[in-house]
Amino acid sequence: DSESEVKLDEKDAEDVEEQSLHELSATSSDQDHISTVLVPTPEHSRSEITVICGICERYINVNELTTHAMYHNALQVFRLKELPETIETLLKQRDVLLQRIQNLTLSDESYLKYTKTINDTFQILRRKINPNDYFDDPYIYENNETSSVQGISFIPRNQIFLSVGMCTSQNRQYKVEMEDTMKFIDGFGGNDANTYIGVFDGYNGKAASTLCRDHLHEAILFEISKLTKDLNSSEVDDALINRLYTRMIDPSNLTCEIQDVGDAYRLSYLKMDHLLSRGMYETSKVRWSGTSTLTAVITLNDKLDEFLPELEEGKAELPTNLGYIHLSNCGNVEALGIRTDKAFLMTQKHSLHNKRERERVLETGIPISNNDLIDGVFETTRGLGNHGDKDLKKCVINTPYYQTYEIDSNFECIIIATEGLWEALSYDVVVEIVTQCLPSHEIPVLNRARTAVQSTFEIYDPSRTTPYLPNEDEVVACMDEILDLFEEQNQDDDIDKLYFSSIRNRRVQCIEHDIQQDVWNSLPEKYRFRLELAKIISERLVSAALLAQSKSNISVICLLLPGAIVA
Repeated sequence: DSESEVKLDEKDAEDVEEQSLHELSATSSDQDHISTVLVPTPEHSRSEITVICGICERYINVNELTTHAMYHNALQVFRLKELPETIETLLKQRDVLLQRIQNLTLSDESYLKYTKTINDTFQILRRKINPNDYFDDPYIYENNETSSVQGISFIPRNQIFLSVGMCTSQNRQYKVEMEDTMKFIDGFGGNDANTYIGVFDGYNGKAASTLCRDHLHEAILFEISKLTKDLNSSEVDDALINRLYTRMIDPSNLTCEIQDVGDAYRLSYLKMDHLLSRGMYETSKVRWSGTSTLTAVITLNDKLDEFLPELEEGKAELPTNLGYIHLSNCGNVEALGIRTDKAFLMTQKHSLHNKRERERVLETGIPISNNDLIDGVFETTRGLGNHGDKDLKKCVINTPYYQTYEIDSNFECIIIATEGLWEALSYDVVVEIVTQCLPSHEIPVLNRARTAVQSTFEIYDPSRTTPYLPNEDEVVACMDEILDLFEEQNQDDDIDKLYFSSIRNRRVQCIEHDIQQDVWNSLPEKYRFRLELAKIISERLVSAALLAQSKSNISVICLLLPGAIVA
């Protein structure tokens, strides 16, 4: 169903210390107004995170996404709509494919590669038909850290939020320290209608991400307060980041002119980079740490207070404009917006996959390696820090992308996360996991139970599991090459490309007995589900990234908005 697929704007898609959760920073005065609830999640539910396959329309565990995709790729290579009942049918189809390869004009190296891939593909399908031909156990990725994933949730004073959930994981299997940091300030600038969020994905050490967490909001508040009387910057006027920059830069310089929020972000990022250039907390003598950055200021519509009493009593509908989110990012921390009708990227990802970013880097004269790394060592094209390497600073710039979005009554959720989430899960899969939890995306219990039972059988029945191949990345890439070859020869015009699109209006059950009601006895009942929902979404995304073989720190913030229709 094309209407069910997530539509990502093409331009956005192109352009766009050991720290634990108690270190998610808010000032002491802010913490008094944040209701933090820790709710243990049942152990048995942590690894049972599923998304629906857009091809076979069955729920697949996230730790089996790769092998399940390989299975569908294998069917496409063999031009099969479904798995045949006998191996003899597979053998005949393999012979046909090998004959086609022989008829193509290929080098010896290519011929051997494609022949091997066809044989590997045959083995994948053969294993599905008759698992007794093999004695090896199928490989399913497990990460023991999923059992210890624990998030927090709270309801801010800014009434544009239903609730906020946060969850992080160091991912100790791959990372020796936690370099991600986050900051949430409720009542930003002394105004309950304003909120600040900062998410920082550090690398080469945690000095840069820690300093950004502690000081970047001071510069942003100082600069944005020049544009509005709703923010009071008196408490940050004498902050180090603002005093240091004032002494270093001529105030008459054009870079100091602030005409809109975008200018405020740009100047604030420049200030932060100046502060990082002083090398505070740095230990390396070669290349200092850096960080990708996302900052957001969320403002409530000042007229919304007039509607709140009637809204609480159900006597009025939500107004069209609830407020605004002013987003900026620099690097690979991304925000994904989910509305009732679509999902979309709210930020740009600054990497060499972005055509304009690649061209800009090449213009500086810094080489890009064959594996798409700047000077052979670096992935992101924008960020803060990275001082000590003059060549790197030429091309990894501190200029942020900026965009303002209106938040209306159809806005359900915003997911903000570091690269650890996005490297392991596609945008479609993230949207699927989130919408599974939202009450507005309910599906019949019978359908949910049927697909859940099928998924369980596939996990524990070896005859239904795709085997792990040590060279699976090479096999999948070569499968695509073979399909492209056949298309060029007009021999497979009816082959559809493999896709894993989200089908919305799906939901995994939130069973009442899974909710630890005793934790919330002191809370009004209408807030309990909101708190649980934001926390569960953030935890499930972190757990899913771990199960999907993320190799980075993972930090996720779930902003639950009125469009989610939570009581």
